[in-house]
Amino acid sequence: MAIKIGILTSFDNTYEKYARACRELKVDHEVVDVLVPEWVENVKKSHCTGFLARPSSDFEVRKSIFDERLYFINKVMDYPIYPSWEELYLYENKRAVSHWLEIHDFPRPRTRVFVRKKDALAYLKECDYPVVFKASTGSAAKLVNIVKSYRQAKGIVTKIFGRIHPVFSRGYNGYSFHGIPLPAGGANQRHYAIIQEYHQIKWEWRVIKIGDFFYGRKKLLRGEFASGSKRVGWEPPPEEVLRLANDICQTGNFLSMGVDVFETVDGRLLVNELQSITGARSGVKMLVGDKPGRFKLIDGKFVFEEGEFNQHDGYFARAKHFLEILRASGAGEE
Repeated sequence: MAIKIGILTSFDNTYEKYARACRELKVDHEVVDVLVPEWVENVKKSHCTGFLARPSSDFEVRKSIFDERLYFINKVMDYPIYPSWEELYLYENKRAVSHWLEIHDFPRPRTRVFVRKKDALAYLKECDYPVVFKASTGSAAKLVNIVKSYRQAKGIVTKIFGRIHPVFSRGYNGYSFHGIPLPAGGANQRHYAIIQEYHQIKWEWRVIKIGDFFYGRKKLLRGEFASGSKRVGWEPPPEEVLRLANDICQTGNFLSMGVDVFETVDGRLLVNELQSITGARSGVKMLVGDKPGRFKLIDGKFVFEEGEFNQHDGYFARAKHFLEILRASGAGEE
């Protein structure tokens, strides 16, 4: 049977970028709706060789539901998916990323995940301020707050865990309009707190690995945040940053991964986040001088290859790599 790639629907239209990539690759493909109650039937009757996936990154419950369905598609029904289930599980899951980085002892801002109110308050009474509160999901610095006092921190913790009992948790989302809190209940964070040590940074490096290739650029600050600033420094990451990203990807056997690395004002490199799906709306992910391109690690050296490789925001490169993996596995051979 010839290779047929399935493209899993998402809560937005980003999956259409995979469809465009498959058309350009001239590979048989089908969009498979996994958001309906009949999603298992849809997967089975598609007769696809494997599936390209892009989970939701807006609400935790949606992300959790998508993770469940990917688990059954990959681990129970035994279909290949791309990126891998492990990579997609870490995507927009800051709780899990903090544990992964700690287990593997990569340099990072110290991050604590609290699931009991009393433990969070005990820490906040003794810690140095400012500290950084994060929700598990949310891109572009959404739901990330630099908190400068115990009083402010206690207020957030009380909303997260409830004043008297967890059943009374109002949740916390941090959304506001001109300083006025918005009742965005669907985005509320409840029953856990992620509290990270604050580090003053010069900028943040983003390194993206897709297959054997690396792309990178600098995210400049807007205010106190680099994430979501939309300010880009186009010089390529230094080799030390590239090697750190490569070490992470080798450790996790990651095929498609974005590694965000803080460079602090005192010159340290700290891994902030891992994202298996990253956006890059321009046609370029990296410039060396004025030349677009990418790096490939050859005989221990990062070798530059000139060209534009960011068709459809990187979805083309992911689809192409998945197709190469399926062909290498013998899929599609009679």
